[in-house]
Amino acid sequence: MGDRRLALAVAGLLVVGATGLAACAGSDGADADRSAVTTEAPPTTAPVDYRSAMVSRLTDEWGDASVAEEVVTAIGPEGLAAWEAEVPMAQVATTPLLTYRPTGVPGDQVDSVVVFAFGNRVAADGTVTPGPTNQELADVTAAFVAENPVPVYAQWEVARLMIDAGVEGVNSIEPTTDAAGNVVYLSTRGVADQVAGSGEGTLGRIGVICFADHQGRCLLTAEAAGLDATAIDGLELPSTYDTESGQPWTRSRVAYLTTDLQGRLLG
Repeated sequence: MGDRRLALAVAGLLVVGATGLAACAGSDGADADRSAVTTEAPPTTAPVDYRSAMVSRLTDEWGDASVAEEVVTAIGPEGLAAWEAEVPMAQVATTPLLTYRPTGVPGDQVDSVVVFAFGNRVAADGTVTPGPTNQELADVTAAFVAENPVPVYAQWEVARLMIDAGVEGVNSIEPTTDAAGNVVYLSTRGVADQVAGSGEGTLGRIGVICFADHQGRCLLTAEAAGLDATAIDGLELPSTYDTESGQPWTRSRVAYLTTDLQGRLLG
């Protein structure tokens, strides 16, 4: 009985050994067959449709999934179709057109500064004043140029506050009037164009200072106007929305980002 058990054990070992040798010998084809059986494809996390791709990219940019979802819902199917016609799904994750937090350079590497206003306040009699957000922008810019003394080209709402505070080297970008004498709305592009026309080749590398959610738009616009513009690393930009702003689209984050997203496409 002992010899029979020993014979069976030896036979089992021989079978296992033969199987292992066969597996090693068949590395060209057998391994591929075996991996096909035992290895599962990794789960994909890529967006499966254009809407999902937009929500995913904007969540990364804004750091808020609920805001991204609300804004994409607000622009609607027609807005998404227009974006898809301009930016194919494969490019949504990387296109600069959807950048809201651009990389920048250290403050000592800029030769001048351009400041874009954000919102305002309108009194009952129609008088327009800068408002608290532009006061924040004036304060941030004043602190920056105190450490990095460079020329400042600021939209009038910010420039007048800085000039009144005694900050030197500030150039105010003012609204223009049309043939009928009416004041022409000074857009972000209007500011960039005026700066481009006033620098006379001395602007150099321009640091952009603006409201936080406005930063990507300002840089795209400045570059479109021919300016060598950049964000400034380490600069804490204003980010609190003024619910009493005279410009309705600057009163809340969803309102602004919805307007901005549509404007980027048209621009």
